[in-house]
Amino acid sequence: MKAFVLLLLTASIMVSAEEPAGQGSVPGHLAKWVTQDRLDPPAAGSVLFIGSSSIRRWDSLARDFADYHVIQRGWGGSWLAEMDEAFPHVVLPCKPAAIVMWAGTNDLSGGRSGEQVHDDFLTFLRLLRRHLPTTPFLYLGATPTLANAGTTAARKTANSLIEATIETDPHAYYIDLAAHFEALGREDLEKLYVDPIHLNRAGYAVWLGLIRPRLEEVLKPNKTFVANPDAPAAGDRVLFDFGPHDALRIDGHATEGPDADGRHWNNWFPVDGGARITSGEHKAGLVNADGRPNGMRWTITGGFVANGLRNGGLFPPHGPAPDLLGGLAVATATEDYFFSTADDRKGGGDDDLPGGFMLSGLNPELAYTFRFFGTRADADVRRTEYAVHGSGHWTATLRTSGADIGSDGSYDGNDDEIAVIEGVRPDAFGQVFVDMLAIEGGFAYLGAMEIDVSEPGASGGSPR
Repeated sequence: MKAFVLLLLTASIMVSAEEPAGQGSVPGHLAKWVTQDRLDPPAAGSVLFIGSSSIRRWDSLARDFADYHVIQRGWGGSWLAEMDEAFPHVVLPCKPAAIVMWAGTNDLSGGRSGEQVHDDFLTFLRLLRRHLPTTPFLYLGATPTLANAGTTAARKTANSLIEATIETDPHAYYIDLAAHFEALGREDLEKLYVDPIHLNRAGYAVWLGLIRPRLEEVLKPNKTFVANPDAPAAGDRVLFDFGPHDALRIDGHATEGPDADGRHWNNWFPVDGGARITSGEHKAGLVNADGRPNGMRWTITGGFVANGLRNGGLFPPHGPAPDLLGGLAVATATEDYFFSTADDRKGGGDDDLPGGFMLSGLNPELAYTFRFFGTRADADVRRTEYAVHGSGHWTATLRTSGADIGSDGSYDGNDDEIAVIEGVRPDAFGQVFVDMLAIEGGFAYLGAMEIDVSEPGASGGSPR
């Protein structure tokens, strides 16, 4: 019977699905991904996670699926009805091995009926099957949240109709997140949310437990370790400048190489102060401090905002001083920064900016020392936790802000402390993940980072 219904669906697809729009004008919210994908194409055969803010905010996604090639494409407020527009820009070019979608909840909150949401789903499925007829497609059923009781009837209708349609497609799969969440009492449901509609880390752990087994049923982990011939070797150093590099140079500057000490730095793409850097953005072409290309890749896993000169970075006359910050004492690196706001606490910070990134192309046989510098001149006490994940888990904290905490007693920011984590080992695929958490004060900061490479045992530190 399923095969017969599939024939009907296929016929419907052939007569009613339109070709995806030409590349033409790329929607603004997709433009950075499209540009970066052209500069640094993602691995073909990746698992594409696409949808609204719950995909964007899933900062552990790449780590949770570290043995898969993963592409993260989530944007806040997106509707299922928008996915057709995104298809030619962020679906087709990726050549995904599988697609996982979370979309439809914003449509329901925006007043669309369950039947209309199903119609939008069917339109997307027809488009997908015209161009990717056998690609596994996993759709996540809409769940109850702390704020969507008013759409319960429409949500259940949408889920039921979508699940029935998926039954007609042998390569589509309905993941019934709703059944798990609906079985929870209000008290247990609240434990999974950081605000009325968005999950906390515990909530994403539940998602992972429901999604990963289903994905493994249709696509086994598809990442294998391929040694990077240019990976930093023992004795090498890699430097990063986090912050804006705007056309008017009023919020920050890139750290051009060679610097005064002859070293080369890695900078993010030019962005204005106040600009958002979104999960899934990525950059290749990284170099060691001596200027040699190192084949590493830098991928954002949790969003940031760039800021700097006009908002409390460290620059003359307050610093930076080499006797206090060593090799990170370069003004163009310390004057600006990325910040995040996640603290994983309900009623705390704004977890819309989770703050995290992944570095790939490392040698799993070597050890790495990470040095993090962050500051923001503000009288409020603010502390950042830097968590590094590879073959183990390491953390360090840094006080970035507070009244007169500077070494001169007049600067309300950090000018003399660096968070150091030694002995980091990448995972089996040569990957390291860095997550930031605002453990006090609602904001977490990162302005500059230094990585030193050594043979195992040459530096101290152990996972914790």
